[in-house]
Amino acid sequence: MPEVFEHQAYGLIKEVYEDIKYVLKVPIVNFIFRALAHYPEFLSYAWQQVRPNMLAINVEAASNELRFLNITNISRYDFTKKYPLVTLNKIKKMLSVFHYVNPKLVLIASAWVESISNRPIIGKSNVTGMIQPGVIKGMPQINLVHIPDAPYDTQQILLDIAKEHHSFDVASDFRALANYPQFLSVSWMHLKTYIRGDEYSVLKSKLLNASVDLVHQKMPYPVTVKIESLANVYTSTQLSGIMGLLSMFQNFLSGLILEVEYMRKMIQ
Repeated sequence: MPEVFEHQAYGLIKEVYEDIKYVLKVPIVNFIFRALAHYPEFLSYAWQQVRPNMLAINVEAASNELRFLNITNISRYDFTKKYPLVTLNKIKKMLSVFHYVNPKLVLIASAWVESISNRPIIGKSNVTGMIQPGVIKGMPQINLVHIPDAPYDTQQILLDIAKEHHSFDVASDFRALANYPQFLSVSWMHLKTYIRGDEYSVLKSKLLNASVDLVHQKMPYPVTVKIESLANVYTSTQLSGIMGLLSMFQNFLSGLILEVEYMRKMIQ
């Protein structure tokens, strides 16, 4: 899937990328934004719509409701067979970045999808306070492995992840974990089985539905993204592409929250 990486961004997109990291408090611009960056006017417009909400304590609390999940069937594996403790701690810190940000991303995606589907976020909730923006101290720098540049064995794992997700590409979470191929290989082997089970499907559906309810209940500021307002900028085909991307990421991120939580608990 075409995307604009941080080192490729300039002008408006570079400014939006820096603000996304500042507001979401993480050291990475996630896949949803990198894919939408091919529609810079839309990304800038849509981001400004959700930005105030992402600084509200209400939404931080709503994210927390999606963050900790009751996964009952988690495989156990002693990763000290593969890595020293110092390396395992690096992996845990990396997982903590995605564990923190993915619930925020699904709320953003759900707010955008609801709004363009003529179910705008009214912003009925009162602001309970504001969070301090800025990347959380101690979070690691995230380096993504690109499939064409990866060693053959790592390529095969990443391609299998894409195939299992019926996706054209692989989430940032897995591309970051590809820097630790033995961890990715073992955890994916167990996670793949879990993804095919009933619990995953049920929890993923509940997460998606909960994210929709939360954006209507907890976002204090309106989100009124109207796809028609960009009709003078994009063709109808491009607007359909934007809508398709948003729906795809809303579904994609719901599962990703579960998968990161599974790996986080597995390594613990």
